[in-house]
Amino acid sequence: MRYALEIAYDGRPFNGWQKQPGRKTVQGTLEEALSRLEGTDVHVTGAGRTDAGVHARGQVASFDLSKSWEIERLLRALENNLPPEIGVIRAAKASENFHARHSAIWREYAYFLWTASHCYPQVRPFVWRVRPGWDSPDLVLACKALEGEHDFALFCPQSECPPNSVRRVLRAGFVRRRDWIAFRIRATGFLFHMVRNIVQDLRSIAEGKLSLDAFRLSLKGRGGQRSNRGMAPASGLFLWKIGYSPSPWE
Repeated sequence: MRYALEIAYDGRPFNGWQKQPGRKTVQGTLEEALSRLEGTDVHVTGAGRTDAGVHARGQVASFDLSKSWEIERLLRALENNLPPEIGVIRAAKASENFHARHSAIWREYAYFLWTASHCYPQVRPFVWRVRPGWDSPDLVLACKALEGEHDFALFCPQSECPPNSVRRVLRAGFVRRRDWIAFRIRATGFLFHMVRNIVQDLRSIAEGKLSLDAFRLSLKGRGGQRSNRGMAPASGLFLWKIGYSPSPWE
């Protein structure tokens, strides 16, 4: 029987989502817990492959179990077998053709920026501390420029960039509060390090170090320009939400 989980995790202790020999990963930890419950090896598929240090609020995983579990019992069993850095938010019995990755119609990431001069120690590991002044009209225009289909080849390491680097961004924008800002971006798919490179450029725009025209030129893919602009740290990035139709939770 196929199951779906929505999970959240603190990415700091993990070498990313994807299972790697000899390394602690979210996928590997989840598979170990489920295999103990099942009594045999269980393979888990994730909707998004977060890299080392990146967190999740709404990662989705799918897997098959030979036993039929009541959902509440499965949730309790997982809570007792997973480390405190991983929390299962909800679970459901899914259709046999549900696939956490291939069934997703969009993914959304959130990147948190702390703009106040002082930061709570419990917040510090989950934000990027930046200077205030993120009120430039160019930031709004940059978010609008991101929407639609673009070639994001320049926002991905060359060694990791696939032949087809075109992605469709459904929406991008900022949520603003007194001490922090969240950049949220929803797309049909993402490239490796794409969001962190975008956030780095948005910071450069906010600080007047990068023009809106130069940013737009970067969206032309391999024919554009984006060199030596750096990358935002993993600390502020969250895999926020995954969209499905139909939803496995309904």
